Amino acid sequence: MRARRHVRRPPDLTSLFDVLFIIVFAALIRAAAVERDAAPAPTPAAPRPPAPALPPPVAALRQRALADLDAALAARTPLVVRVTRDGTIDALEVDGKRMALVAPLLEPSPDPDVVVAYAGDRSAELRVCRIAARRLGAADLARYLVIVAPAAALDDLPEALFEGLHRDLDRCLSELRGLAALVDPTMLPPTPPRGTP
Repeated sequence: MRARRHVRRPPDLTSLFDVLFIIVFAALIRAAAVERDAAPAPTPAAPRPPAPALPPPVAALRQRALADLDAALAARTPLVVRVTRDGTIDALEVDGKRMALVAPLLEPSPDPDVVVAYAGDRSAELRVCRIAARRLGAADLARYLVIVAPAAALDDLPEALFEGLHRDLDRCLSELRGLAALVDPTMLPPTPPRGTP
């Protein structure tokens, strides 16, 4: 009968490597914590001074002025100017009626560094409120609150359109006595689908 040979295996070093890894990892975490604690704490920003309180007579005048402005705005008829994403007025809405039209607000620019330009900067007849007044057959827009409503978020509009519409808000008042506002559609509350109570 043959004697069995014993084969000697070297010891398993896996657990030794695991222990070494844990020790090194713990040492790194400890070193990072010490470094973090040694770093100077950021100085807190100085608190903003509170807005000065208005004297009671001024606060009362302010409140009355805001109420008067609110009443004056509420008395104006809303005139909604619908503007497409690419810069075309495609409809006016007033007194419950929608009037379709096609009035481009952008045009190719003669400047080779600028792709498109705002047409109202070249001609007063191509400005939002002039286009609206002409379509309504009105001499001015004194009785209207002009609400410019783009189909896209203001940040998504072409730069020439964004800036031109803002300039037209001021021009509306100075040229046609209309008060105008530009409304970002992303700031509107969601509207329920038609037919839901």
